[in-house]
Amino acid sequence: MSRLGRAAAALALSALAAACAIQPDTSPRDIPNADRALSDPFVPAEGGETAGSTRVYLVKESDDGTPQLRAGLRSVEPTPSGVMSELLKGPNGQEEDEGITTALPRGLVLRSARTGGGVLTVDVSSELLDEPAPKLQLAIAQIVFTASELEGVREVRVTVRGTPRPWPDGEGELRTSALTVYDYPGLVESAQPAFPPIPSPQPAA
Repeated sequence: MSRLGRAAAALALSALAAACAIQPDTSPRDIPNADRALSDPFVPAEGGETAGSTRVYLVKESDDGTPQLRAGLRSVEPTPSGVMSELLKGPNGQEEDEGITTALPRGLVLRSARTGGGVLTVDVSSELLDEPAPKLQLAIAQIVFTASELEGVREVRVTVRGTPRPWPDGEGELRTSALTVYDYPGLVESAQPAFPPIPSPQPAA
């Protein structure tokens, strides 16, 4: 091909690339929150609608101000990656209005969730290591209780970028072994309603 022919081909390719490129907006526009969460690491994804039968465990202060775990429903497939990804999104707008929060840090990324021999290993990014001890205890309990809802999961192991770490149990003791819901007694909000006391029998007249 001659020099003139090569130049013409190059110009044609440049014009084609420009036509196919994403063009900038001619004026500012609002980006939906759902789309922003996919591209902006500082805007966390919001939890899904409260529906379905899959449970994730979030945090709600009790009447005396003590934080406890509260189960919320989600419409997600009951798979390790699906459920744990939903947990990391945190509460939805309705739950936030009710004072429900999460102890899991913003920006925490699920790297993998694999089961074997009744143990679910949840591997996450390093943001979890920056949490203070009381909040970390709640965060690990959220993972353990949510993971234990999955069929066949008896124990949960949490790793950071593939490395095992010691985590606080319900008593604040560091544990290097796999954890179970029994390691966090009394941390889940009771579903038992507060029944009024049974009145004493009246003396016979």
